[in-house]
This record gives sequence, C-alpha cells and structure tokens, in this order.
Amino acid sequence: MDTTGADYTMNTNNLHPLSVVYNAHAMSSEGTVIRTKLLPPRPHRRVLARPRLTGRLLEALDYRLTVLHAGAGYGKSTALAALAGEGYPLIWYHLDAEDADPTTFLLHLLHAFRPRCPDAVQLPLALLEEQGGQPSWTAPVDALVDGLTEYLGRSHLLVVDDAHLLNSSLETLRILDRLIGRAPTFLHTILSTRYPLRLPSLIAWRARGEVLEIRQDELAFTPDEIASLFSQQYGLSLSPSEVSLLAERTEGWPIALQLVWQMLHSRGAPTVHEALRRIAGPTESLFPYLAQEVLRRQLPDVREFLLSTAVLREMTPSLCDRLRGTEDSARMLGYLMENGLFVVDLGEGHVRYHHLFREFLYQQLSPQEARQAHLRAAPCFAERREETEAVPHLLAAGAFEEAAAILDRLGREMVQAGRLDTLASWIGTLPPEVLEAHPALLVYLGDIARLRSQFNAALGWYRQAEERYRLQNDLRGVGQALRGQARVYLDTVNPAQAEHILQEALRLADGQEDRESRARLLELLAENRLNLGRPEEAEQLRAQARALREEGPGEAELAIRVLLRTGRLNEARRLLEEQAERERREPVLRPRAHRETLLLLSLILSFQGEAEPACCCAVEGTQRGQALRSPFVTAVGYMRQGHAWLIRSDPQGYAQACRCYQEAIAIGETLAVPRLKVEAFWGLCRAHGFQGELDAAADAAQQGIAIAQQAGDEWITAAMAAGLTDHRWTVLELLMYKVPPAVPHKAGG
Repeated sequence: MDTTGADYTMNTNNLHPLSVVYNAHAMSSEGTVIRTKLLPPRPHRRVLARPRLTGRLLEALDYRLTVLHAGAGYGKSTALAALAGEGYPLIWYHLDAEDADPTTFLLHLLHAFRPRCPDAVQLPLALLEEQGGQPSWTAPVDALVDGLTEYLGRSHLLVVDDAHLLNSSLETLRILDRLIGRAPTFLHTILSTRYPLRLPSLIAWRARGEVLEIRQDELAFTPDEIASLFSQQYGLSLSPSEVSLLAERTEGWPIALQLVWQMLHSRGAPTVHEALRRIAGPTESLFPYLAQEVLRRQLPDVREFLLSTAVLREMTPSLCDRLRGTEDSARMLGYLMENGLFVVDLGEGHVRYHHLFREFLYQQLSPQEARQAHLRAAPCFAERREETEAVPHLLAAGAFEEAAAILDRLGREMVQAGRLDTLASWIGTLPPEVLEAHPALLVYLGDIARLRSQFNAALGWYRQAEERYRLQNDLRGVGQALRGQARVYLDTVNPAQAEHILQEALRLADGQEDRESRARLLELLAENRLNLGRPEEAEQLRAQARALREEGPGEAELAIRVLLRTGRLNEARRLLEEQAERERREPVLRPRAHRETLLLLSLILSFQGEAEPACCCAVEGTQRGQALRSPFVTAVGYMRQGHAWLIRSDPQGYAQACRCYQEAIAIGETLAVPRLKVEAFWGLCRAHGFQGELDAAADAAQQGIAIAQQAGDEWITAAMAAGLTDHRWTVLELLMYKVPPAVPHKAGG
C-alpha cells in the first residue's frame, strides 16, 4: 500500500478498540488469493479504441517476451486489457506491492492460469502448499511449465501488469525469469513496467531477438488519436490548432488529456487554449495542477468521498460505507465511473483509483487526516476477516501495538505459508520497544533466519525472545524460544549444545496441556540422542512421542538414522529406496539439512561398496541443495560425492574426492557451522590414508575429532578414531566402535 505522506507518530486520542475486533479472526493457512488481481480492467465507455496500438501489442505473438515500458498515466493497463477482445486467450495478473513476496507471487500466478488451464496447475499448487515454512519455488514453476506444455494447446498471452514492483525482490524476479525462459513456445508473456526490469535472462533474450520492446512514445496519443478521442468519446470537436496545442503541450500523455477534458467538462476553463494557457513549466507539472483543478470543482460530497477513500487500494460499496459510516457509496462510485473520474473497474464489484490520481488524493490529506483515515480503515478489514489487509493501515497510522498484536497471531501461519519476506518487512517496521513487548515476533524472526541458513542470526533472535519471555514469566514462550535454538543446533548437528536446551524446554513443557509441542520436543530430543550416539535412548524417546500422538512427520527419518547408526544397513537402504521413490512422485520442497533421503542413501551405498549408485544419489542430492538454495544440503552432497569417489575404480578418484571434501569445508566456513566440516575431515583422513599419506591423514582426523568432541558427537568421533588406528576394520566395526572423550594421536596412522 502506498502511504506517501503518512505521519508515523502514534495518536491515541481517537483510537478504535482494535484489539477487541482483531482477536476474533485469523489468517487462512494458504494465504489469500485476491481474485480481482487476476481480472483485466473493464473498459470505460469513454475509452478510445486504438487499432494502431493494439496491432503493435499483438506483435507479442511473435516473441517470447514483450516489455511495455512507460511512465504512470500512459494507459498501459487499458491498452493491454483491449487485447481481450482480439481472439487470443488472455491470462492477467495485476501486481501490488505485496506481490513482490515470492510465495504470494507464485500463488497468484498459478491461480491466474487456473481458469484457462486447470489441469496444468493442480500439481504446482499441491507442491506449493506442501512446502511448509521454507519456500522453494523451482519445483512448482517447473511443474507449471510441464503442465502448460501438455494442456495449454494454443497461443496464449500472459500479462503481468506493473511488473516493476518485482524489482525489490530478486527471488521473485527469478521465478518469473524461469517461467518465461522455460515456457512452451505458445505462451507469450507481456510485462508492463514503469522502470527497467532486472530479469536475469533479459540481456540474453534480447541478444537472441526474443524480446519485443514497446516504449512510452508508442503509447502516447498521436494528433489524429487526440482528435478522435475528444470528438468520439468526449463529444467535443477540436479545431486543428487546438489538437496541435494539446499534442505539443501534453506530448500525448493520456491522463493529461483526460484531465483537460475534465476541466472543460466541469467548465473550469472555456477552451483548450485557456486550460493550457495557465500552466507553465514541463509536461510533468500538468498532472498536479489539472488534478487540483478537477478536485476543486467537484461537489462537496464528491470531494469528501474522494479524500476519505484515498487510503484504500481497492474499493467496494460496502467497504466504503463501513469506512465512511454512510450508505451512499454505491451511488458515489457509480457517479465517479459515469464521469470518468479516474476509477478503474476491476470486476466483481471492485474498483480502484488510477495510481497517479490516488497518490495525488493521498497527498491532499494532512498527516493527521491520513492517520485517522488509516485507523478507520483497519477495523473494516478485520471485520471482513482480512487481517493481513489491516496490518499496512495500522503501520501507516503508527498504531504499532495493534499491528504487533495481529502479527503475534498471524506470524506462525505466515512462516508456515512461506510468506517470509512480507512478515520480515512488517516486523521490521515496528519500533524496538514494541518488538521487545512481543517476543513471539522475535521467535518469528529467528524462524526466518534459520530457514535461510542464517544460523548465527537465528540464535540471536531466539535468545532475545527467551530473555523477554523470562522477564514476562511466560514459560510456554520460553519453551518456544528454546525449541528454536535447539532446531538450529540440530540443523547444524551440534548435539552437545542442543541437549541441555531441549532438556530445559522439556522441563518447562511438563504439565502443560500442549501435547503436540511436548511430543515434538521428544522427537527433537530423540534425534539429538542419535547425534550423540545413543540409539537405544532415541528409540525410547520416540516411543514416548508416539504415546502422546500418532506417528507424524519426522518418524521415518528417525527410524532410518537409527538403523544406520546401529549397522542395519540393508534395512535402512530398503526404507530409503522406498522413500526416494515416493519423493520422486511427491517431492519434499524444504531442505532437511543432513536428513536428505538421497544423501543418506548415498552414504549407505558407499558403506556397501556400490560406488556408481552412491555417486548418482550424491550428485542428485547436491543439485537438490543448490535448487533449494540450501548451502548446508549442498555441502553434505559434496561430502557424499567424496565418499563415492574414494571407492570408484578411477585413477582420478583420490583427487576428485579431496576436491569434494574441500568444497564442503569451504561451505562450512561460510556458514560458520564447524560441525558441518567433521564428515569432510573424516573423508580426507581416509583419502590420505588410502594414498599412504599418513601425516596428512592424521592431521585431518585430529581436526575433525576436535570439532566432533566439542559438539559431543561420539559416533563420528569413534569412526574417525578407528580410521586412525586401523584402516582394515569393517564398516560394522567402525559403526559400533566407541571411544573415550579424548583420543590421543597415534603415530603411523
């Protein structure tokens, strides 16, 4: 939402009882699809058909991508909407500021295709809904491309209106870039924009002649079009000199031409010469002057309506009535539409102001008037169960406490729905003192950082939340903050740190009625006991979790890792192969750190001496980590590739394995996760040892053992120590071997 000119100072004099209204409502888990964004605007009766421009736009059918680049008020949306009558199916998506959020954008994009090609979007929507709090868009986009290729059938035009709003999010631009680049040849994309777009592949497409670019001068009205507009649509016949003057003075800017007609229509000026004579300066000064004249000449009730509704992004009669406390909004909106007062019909009873006109109206409000208008708007949306629409109004009004109260309730669902950018932006607007009073928001910031592999930042947020919850004596909140910290240590395989945190969280959960949270804690603790090399205790904890609820997510992963660490490799392999096959049919779209199915399977295959399938699984797992933008998973993939190279009959195996291990160590350094490097050092120990380079092997082993002992991982410590003492041990002996906490260096490897 545009809040230009808003004063963010809190005013409590006329505050509504917002907290009472908001407590009754919650956000849907999937997020809201705003249907009016997916409908082209309906043409106003005074819109002039422009065959010249429509024909130019239809040239888009010969190109992969068309970019329509012009400033505000040049009629981009109107010109594109006219394509709906040209016999080619039109898929429409009009962007607002929040559509820069990757998940919001992808959700609406899929629903834009749904009416035309429902079969093509079933799988992408399912994939998007399954991904949980860690958004990954590669699989849904690729599934959409496959579906369109199979089901679309003939030429379609995809219009993304106001695409410049995506420039603030490189990730969302990548989604659009991937779709355009991989789309079937019969899907032609048109992007309207005010500013140059930062699409990664745009330069390459231009070089290949796949981009049609239509610029501002082609959207401007020609003198002949100006004459036709005034005579056919406005009922005013202009003399050649008046047409020439308008063309020269407005440079064919459509919205300026409309404003001149408004002045003539309302008798603000008797002639075109008189209307333009008063204006000096560049063309861009036309709009504020003419808009002010149009506003000044409206009846008082029309002026009141225009100014009081300027804070709304979209309008319906009922919403405007609720905002203004009246019952005449349907009549007022009809008047604005009938008289061409810069209102765009979005269909289904929704309208909006032209962007330039809305910005102008908003600028006419004093800071106090704008704040009060936002405060009136916020409860209107809350009552309609649209709390996410209320938040921007509260932030613009400086009602930070009320906004924080909503985010307290909606934040968890926004994290689970993958709306991380939007949530982070809203929380980032809050002053520090409000943030400290709502430690749940600190937990959400921790979740966002953790899901982006920013582990140190995540720990910082979780620890701040823990401190604030303890000051509030909120034990349940303390438990949430501790669980967040423990998940960081589990993701980074640091069991010594995770153990005491999980025990403390479990102690705080004792006696609480939240059985699900306690069961999840037991599962986390079971996973940590596996990392500590105690599989029997892990089984007992899993049994306790099952007693609290039925088996849920995470159970299969834990069972497989128990089998691995107790040497039951054939059983673990069978389960992993079955799970890998299921995931190929129904992909998991969130990174799972060291728990990735293909990477666990690769490790077992390496233990069993099957080099080629181990390598294939490792490479595919590495590519998955790169696709999910998870450096942690990518590093594990390189380590598993290294293991596979070591057992291949290839003279380059040693060098390739060392390269993979060093790549994993380098990634571990960038993530500041020392535990991630342990397995790579183990691999280097074995690689150097197999080559007879015993000093290098001992050095790698000692580095890995030092990190593993500090993290409390006895299993990997034992494996590395065994590698130092005798390279002839069997895999099962390595798996079962236990060592004391300190392992002295043994010369000779």
